[in-house]
Amino acid sequence: MKAAFAGILTFAAAALAAPFGSQKALPWDDKSVYEKHTIKAKGIEASFIEYGAVITNLWVNDKEGVMRDVILGWDDTTQYNVNAQHPYFGALVGRYANRIKNGTFEVNGQKYFTPINEHGVDTLHGGFTGTDRLNWTITDKGNDYIVFESYSHSGDQGFPGNLLTKVKYSVNDKQQWTIDYEGSPDADTPIMMSQHTYWRLDAFTSPDPTIKDHVLQIKADKFIKCDEYEVPTGEIASVSGTALDFTQPKAIGQDLMTAQECGTNCTGYDNAWVITDPNPSEETLTLYSPHTGIQLAINTDQVAYQFYSCVTMDGTIPVKKTQANGNHKFVEQYGCLVLEAENYIDGINNPQWGDKYTGLVKAGDKYTQSTTYTFSIHK
Repeated sequence: MKAAFAGILTFAAAALAAPFGSQKALPWDDKSVYEKHTIKAKGIEASFIEYGAVITNLWVNDKEGVMRDVILGWDDTTQYNVNAQHPYFGALVGRYANRIKNGTFEVNGQKYFTPINEHGVDTLHGGFTGTDRLNWTITDKGNDYIVFESYSHSGDQGFPGNLLTKVKYSVNDKQQWTIDYEGSPDADTPIMMSQHTYWRLDAFTSPDPTIKDHVLQIKADKFIKCDEYEVPTGEIASVSGTALDFTQPKAIGQDLMTAQECGTNCTGYDNAWVITDPNPSEETLTLYSPHTGIQLAINTDQVAYQFYSCVTMDGTIPVKKTQANGNHKFVEQYGCLVLEAENYIDGINNPQWGDKYTGLVKAGDKYTQSTTYTFSIHK
């Protein structure tokens, strides 16, 4: 463990010494082809790379017993760090996932500034060099689990405190994929990690190029209102009577084209839903594909989900070879979806919501999160 930690420190010093605004010697300048590391259990198999602690492939059985790769990504692992579009495929995003208004927040009376890397007005997913841009270190691995660690120094992307982060990915014979996060800061600092997996439960076998037929239920009766830049306004509104009402199972396409809560000139979903009754022992989100029968259910100790319906996909990103079946060659608009389990977005700038939603972790305390994805055949 000490050797691994020393390696992380060495990488951090080399890769992150430059100010966050600099584009020199950043991790994505490395043209390395990353080796995939695979874990497996009965009926489930997943592969990962060190860059961004990314999940590259996730295989589960469909209703015919055929193994399907149900997540998006790149065939060439080099693309995870050099592709200009950088859609955060399968990455662990942080230190602070989602958005920070105006790239600034206050802790203990002191203002901190993070990189403005979206719309010219906010910080997205932790800045230019968030955790998705780090080469994580593998510190442990077994047949059914793998552990990654990373180190972020105080001032990295403007955040206070040194932070050592550990994530454990594991699978089991119940066809479950579990992510356990742990962060240890030495100063008070906001932390909100999440997994940015892009889902396609039909593995592109359906004739429909979109996920409009996927059926979604989110046990959330409220959502966080956002402005034209998708930054929270501070208002938490009811989903009742809106296109964002997924309290009962509903095909994503049913109200997709009337969903107008995701910023200027945006039609679709890119919103944070507030879980009605957060309980890690209960499923609070389910998704299934009628075409393959594959169903995903999520249990989490987090209090919100960000659901993104791939509004900005434009048909330029290729479908992986593991999903190339003749129906589709490229990912079209609404051709996938992201489901991020996390805290209230930009909670650090909305203290009126309550202390537990700010994401602030005190020096010496631990940030923890656990989310489990269970796969089955919809009945």
